[in-house]
Formats: sequence, C-alpha cells, structure tokens
Amino acid sequence: MNPKRPCVTFLALPVLAGMLCSATTARADDYSFSIGGSGLSSSGILHVSNTGPFGAYTVTGISGTFQDSVNNFSGVISGLLPAPAPVTDATDTFFSAPAFTPSGQSYDNLFWPGGNSPAVCVDAPIFFGGDFDVYGLAFNVTSGANVYSVDLWSDGKLGGYQLNDALGTQPFSPPNMNGLAYAVNFTASPTPEPESLVLLGSGLLGLLAAGRRKAGSWVWKRSEL
Repeated sequence: MNPKRPCVTFLALPVLAGMLCSATTARADDYSFSIGGSGLSSSGILHVSNTGPFGAYTVTGISGTFQDSVNNFSGVISGLLPAPAPVTDATDTFFSAPAFTPSGQSYDNLFWPGGNSPAVCVDAPIFFGGDFDVYGLAFNVTSGANVYSVDLWSDGKLGGYQLNDALGTQPFSPPNMNGLAYAVNFTASPTPEPESLVLLGSGLLGLLAAGRRKAGSWVWKRSEL
C-alpha cells in the first residue's frame, strides 16, 4: 500500500490566507496619493492619524513632488501648512474654517480614506463626499527660491476635486469660467506598514521550511518500505 503524500500545501493555505488578511486589513498610517488634470500633476505620501472629528483622519505630514505646467513651476512638496483642530458642535458636523493659506483659501487638513466626507462648511452645506471636505488640504511646494502654497479640496458629487495654487498672497487664476480653481483627479491608497510586511515574509519563510521538513520526512519513511 502506498503511503499518503502529506498535504502540507493545503494545510498551509488557511494559515497563509489569515496572514494576508491580517497584513492587508491592518490600519495604514501612510497613503500613497496622486493628483492629475488641468495641467497639474503631483504624487507622494500622506501621513495621517485617526484623530479627526466625525470619522476623519488628520493629515500630519506630506512628501512628494508637484508640477504646474500652466504656471510653469515644479518642485518638491516641502511641508504641510498647519491647521488647528476645528471647533465643532456636538449636534452637527458644521464648523468654520480653522485656517487659511497666505492667499486666503480655507483648509482644515482632514482626510476621509473612505471617500465619504460629510458637509462641514457652514456656508456650503450641499458639498460633501470625497477624501477631503470642502475646506481641504494645504501644503507648500518649494521651487528654486520661491515657495508656493497649494490648496486641494473636494466639492463631492457636485464638483469632484478642486485645486488652486498661489505664490505668496496671489492665487493663480485658471482659464475657466469661474477662474477660481482647477478641476483635478485625486486618488489615494494605503501603504502597508513595515511590520505587516515583515510578518508576512517571516510567515512565508516558516511555511517553506515546514514544507521541506515534511517532504523530507515523507521521502525517508517511503525509503524504509
């Protein structure tokens, strides 16, 4: 009677699946992002923490590059414009803008990774949805001797993502009907935590080693017959 071949692979599958699930569902504090459209492009990393109100994350840092081919500058994203926590009301989600860029644009640096930002602006209660609210995210871009400010926000289902950049107190005027903002696309995806990748790699090595030991044992037992 032939000995049964050990089912190491099949036994390992549930373990591997559990490890993959654990690695992919672990909360990521970093998000890779990209911006494109209207002659603008940007990519980099958002650093966030789950400290915002109404289910929001707070953006605590940003890095990457930014290019504006319309206004002829490109550079390195050199820092987040700081914003205090918004003053909220326990009865609803509306609050006033907690901060403004040098060119006068409002922002709060809140981020909803599920794309479900609520209406927060007291004066614009119809705008909701997206990874940012209607106040949005503000950061600096250094290009040579100049430092530009960039404000990115979401008008939700009514307008998608909007962006305006400025040099000092003077915002650039996009060549469209309202002259207020550039329409852009924005995407963000979580970056796996290093600890999760190490755990996954260690688990895979362990499974391979166990498979070799089982296979060697099976060959040895078979040679005894």
